[in-house]
Amino acid sequence: MQQHADLLIALLTRVRLEARFVCETKRPQRWREGGADSANALFVYAARGRIELDDRGRTLVLEQGDLALLPHSVAERMAGAGADTELPAALLRGDAVGAQGENAPRALCAGLHYDATSAMPLCRLFGATMIAPAAAIAGEPMLSHALHGLSRELERTAALRNPVLLRALELIYALALELAVAGAVRAGEQQADTALRDPRIARCLYYMYTHFGEKCSLDELAAHAGLSKSALSARFNALVGEPPARHLARIRVAEARLLLRSTELSQEAVAEQVGYASVVGMHLAFRSIAGEPPGASRRAGTGEAV
Repeated sequence: MQQHADLLIALLTRVRLEARFVCETKRPQRWREGGADSANALFVYAARGRIELDDRGRTLVLEQGDLALLPHSVAERMAGAGADTELPAALLRGDAVGAQGENAPRALCAGLHYDATSAMPLCRLFGATMIAPAAAIAGEPMLSHALHGLSRELERTAALRNPVLLRALELIYALALELAVAGAVRAGEQQADTALRDPRIARCLYYMYTHFGEKCSLDELAAHAGLSKSALSARFNALVGEPPARHLARIRVAEARLLLRSTELSQEAVAEQVGYASVVGMHLAFRSIAGEPPGASRRAGTGEAV
């Protein structure tokens, strides 16, 4: 269990989620507006009553206090929705849609963005829908208080304007994701084979995310996974969706982009810090993963036109 907790910390440290929007049943939001269509993750919280979530054609019941995490992209999940579709109603079924009165079911919905190009592909590492149940949330004071505070704030304001609450959305998502993954591992759920539920691939991923600045060869990754190189490559590709070398390049490019945008380190120093033997190697990785040269990240950090 500690292995999964450590891996989640390493993953979320690199992902750097950014909250984009929050809405509720009484104050919905058109999903194509306000950046909602570019958000890559959602969560839906059953703030009051029983909520029925439309989980890609099947009904998923959330009891009061349950939180559903949807790590896949909004655009993917809402591909069949109309232009006027509003959240959270577009994700709900049953009485919560259009219900009125103080006792009507109430759902909160929040969208968060992550850089899927240069960061990790979250949608392959986590299941399409993950649940943090109310009982487990109640045992996590930080998460419980953040959710209650968000619910109360939305009851008294028409829009989320407090930047502190935007940070709270990121906290809620990260804490709930850890809780949901831990619960799935304890329960031995097998309905969705993901990289985090495979102990060998989880060990490999953890080594990648904590040693990306080193050589980190396929031999070393295979040794940490306890697999042959061919077996690691096949299993990693099946569960993560890409070969180990490309996933490692994603991690390195994401870290290099951050350094180029937030420090004055030379490209040579950045390349060395993220594990490349030369600037040429880093340039090739940037072109392949991000579709742009490293210099574009530096210009973006300084506000220069690209």
